[in-house]
Amino acid sequence: MDNDFIPWLILGCSAAGVVLVVWSGFRARRKAHERMAALAGRLGLEFVAAKGWTGHARITGGVRGKRVEIFNYTTGSGKSQKHWSAVSVAPATTGSLTFALCKQGFVTKVRALFGAKEITVGDAAFDARWFIQTNQPDFFRAALMPELRVKLDAALAGAMKGGKIKLEAGAVRYEEQGAFTADRCARYEVLLPVLCDLADVAEVSASMS
Repeated sequence: MDNDFIPWLILGCSAAGVVLVVWSGFRARRKAHERMAALAGRLGLEFVAAKGWTGHARITGGVRGKRVEIFNYTTGSGKSQKHWSAVSVAPATTGSLTFALCKQGFVTKVRALFGAKEITVGDAAFDARWFIQTNQPDFFRAALMPELRVKLDAALAGAMKGGKIKLEAGAVRYEEQGAFTADRCARYEVLLPVLCDLADVAEVSASMS
């Protein structure tokens, strides 16, 4: 092979690699949007397409009198950039209640070691699975009734580690790292009513303030 041709061959392979990466990213983005549009249809909500290459698609609407949003967002930049998928339910009224629930694991054990306070509900199996924090322990413990605990376990049975449900800034929100896969869309469809139940809890707390 002519040595003068080698740099052009390397450049051509590099360009092909870039094109392949861009095409793969575009295809994955299109598939995720198709899944989101289908999810919006099943939930009776509106799908709002992304604007431009860097924009994010959203699902918006109302469920049980509460504002619902399902969306992607990114944090960080460059190699440290992370993509997230979230579902948010805004209670009709909010008070001072805050809470956070996530699956027990190595991270929660470390947090507990460094002083993070959790509550238990008196259900040994549930308490072993969930790490729960709140600023109103007695109220929230009572609010996590058996039927709600069953719904939580069922909705997040296949969820990835690190997912968290939290009430803050006027909304009950769940988020996981990654895009809208078929499994995640199915999980969020089951999870949405549970988040609405937790938003009901927030409304009750607000009414008692």
